Amino acid sequence: MQTSIFHTYIYQKKCYAVVLMLAVSLFGLMGCASSNKTEARAKSNTEKSDRALIPRSELFGYAAHSSLKLSPDGKKVVYKKEHNGVLNLWVGPTDEPLNAQPITSFIRAPKRFQWSADGQHILILEDRINKEMEQLWSVNVANKQLKNLTNDINVRTEIIKISAKHPNKVLVKMNLRDARFHDVFLIDIVSGERTEVLRNTSHYVNFYADADLRVRLAEHGNEDGSSTYFDVSHAQPTPVFTVPLDALRSTKVLSVSQDGEVTLLDSVNSEFANLVSFNVNTKERRVIVQAEEADITSLFYDKNSNELWATLEDPITPKWTVRSANAKQEFAALKKVFGESFKIAGQPDANRLLILDSKDGRPDSYYWWDRNNHSEQLLFSTHPNLEQYTLGTRKAVMIPTRDGLTLPSYLTLPSHIQLDQEGFPVDAIPLVVIIHGGPWIRSSMGFDNVSYWLADRGYAALSINYRGSVGFGKSFVAAADKQWAGDMHNDIIDSVDWAISNGITTKEKVASYGRSYGGYASLTSLAFTPDRFKCSVATAAPSNLHRLIMDMPPWWRYQYPQWINRVGNPNTEQGIKDLLSRSPISRVGDIEGRLLLTATGEDPRVLMRQSESMVGAMNALNKPVTYLLYEEQSHNYYPKEVIISLRAVTEHFLSDCLGMPAQAFGQDLEHSNLRVKQGAELVEGLSEALRQTGNKRFTEPQISDDIYRQ
Repeated sequence: MQTSIFHTYIYQKKCYAVVLMLAVSLFGLMGCASSNKTEARAKSNTEKSDRALIPRSELFGYAAHSSLKLSPDGKKVVYKKEHNGVLNLWVGPTDEPLNAQPITSFIRAPKRFQWSADGQHILILEDRINKEMEQLWSVNVANKQLKNLTNDINVRTEIIKISAKHPNKVLVKMNLRDARFHDVFLIDIVSGERTEVLRNTSHYVNFYADADLRVRLAEHGNEDGSSTYFDVSHAQPTPVFTVPLDALRSTKVLSVSQDGEVTLLDSVNSEFANLVSFNVNTKERRVIVQAEEADITSLFYDKNSNELWATLEDPITPKWTVRSANAKQEFAALKKVFGESFKIAGQPDANRLLILDSKDGRPDSYYWWDRNNHSEQLLFSTHPNLEQYTLGTRKAVMIPTRDGLTLPSYLTLPSHIQLDQEGFPVDAIPLVVIIHGGPWIRSSMGFDNVSYWLADRGYAALSINYRGSVGFGKSFVAAADKQWAGDMHNDIIDSVDWAISNGITTKEKVASYGRSYGGYASLTSLAFTPDRFKCSVATAAPSNLHRLIMDMPPWWRYQYPQWINRVGNPNTEQGIKDLLSRSPISRVGDIEGRLLLTATGEDPRVLMRQSESMVGAMNALNKPVTYLLYEEQSHNYYPKEVIISLRAVTEHFLSDCLGMPAQAFGQDLEHSNLRVKQGAELVEGLSEALRQTGNKRFTEPQISDDIYRQ
């Protein structure tokens, strides 16, 4: 049965009683919620064990060292490490990186950073107001002097290019003049002096410059979702080439030379992204190397010869392809030691490589690779405290769909259960389907603390790459067009059916889990297929697709044509109807399982009202929901205190629902700004844990009367 409340319930409070009476008569929910809760608690009490659990603080605390970057001369290294309770940047000598010293003291972790061309400064993007308005900072490595090169908290800055030919300069784009579009500026890193280079009156969305910091190419988004690249190095811009919508997510400009040679990863004329050269003047397109099984995602150029030695693809597990005869011996030795799941993080000199290694059941680790004797030396583990624990078993699996696609996915299982010859549980266990965000990103085989956390608690954690995930070819991405709550959702159901048919779980023991698009899909799992999921965890979750597209922040609206063509058109009557028909808010009446819903108060992409409206609709129909709010957080980049507190509530919510063990709350809620706006009593132990923090943690949802207005 499908029940739509959208057109009959306009979120006016005077309608609550009428809708509630309708809900009671149709669904008999007054006793249902209590019954479900009692059943879950009963199973929880009988199935929880005394097995020692890996502490959440170890699983979700900051990495001890992460994001290592070598200076241009290879003599220094910078990485992220905790300082004053926040991830900050530390710099030290390459040969003794553990002797690094902190050079920043941000109160929010830097989003991205890179060395200046001469290695005298580090350029940092950091969001002071938590609204994705990244400020560009420079820090002098010698004296730690920090300078804000943006100096306007309402302006978003992105780096276009640095160059060894102009070591004290950085070319950037900033939306100073128009919140929607960025102009190009040249900034002196030392003085902070800023010069306008290009005024973006043509509404370009991206820019590419040569080594002289001269803007050569500009990307323009078209109404059909494609992008046209223009040569803007002359007085009159001229179109160079167009990337159609189906190739857009797998095409990326890497560089442009002074003579107009563009190097890019390009799937315009192929299924996968190849390494391609395109001449702006002659319009000649030449394939340098061709992808084999998936999009090329990484390149390794030998620093000594400047020759392309190898490319990396990830069809389901990483695969290095040697592209030079000179590289065969080197990569054979690397693969013998590290397998295929390694990345080359840097090349400090002729004799060494910096390797980031990923192994099943272990945190990522950095190594020095001696190129002369082909030996490795451990630098450090990213999470050394986790090395003492036995993590779950993570394996790649290929899941068939009902319409003939195959979903490259990853199954993580508890280390303490017995597995059969195929690596599946001998006895079925509860399943949590992890749905990644985006949707145009992907899950990978590498270290994933969420999967290992769930496996440690006794769940089978299944991370799926549904259609629309990138890296597997442009046809796989295009198969998701206009399929939100359609074939994309069928992929999730087919994955659950695959797990059931292989004895991994049973139909009665399935939950969904996701953030952003994954949160939307998690809501959809409850609302569109209520008989398939016992409970769902949804964070930063769109509940109304029409509102999601209409509420795009100005600086994100360059993607608007892509969304119209890939998701739906919010500007026509039929388009609005279609978007609402695929929105969880339109099927609240069908929800039967339990929901843990989390919003963040500063999210500029998925506004808090997406969650508030969902909660209000569920209240009107007497549906059980636990609603969390982190008022000071944005869409991405949560501090560890927020992550740990959210995982604590999630763990107990899943325990109540599926009956597996949970670590006691302890003090994991104390240092976050968590507020439970509704349903604390639905999660065992949550109300008491909140009271023990001594802070005001309970507030009512502020349901706006105009939530549904178009």
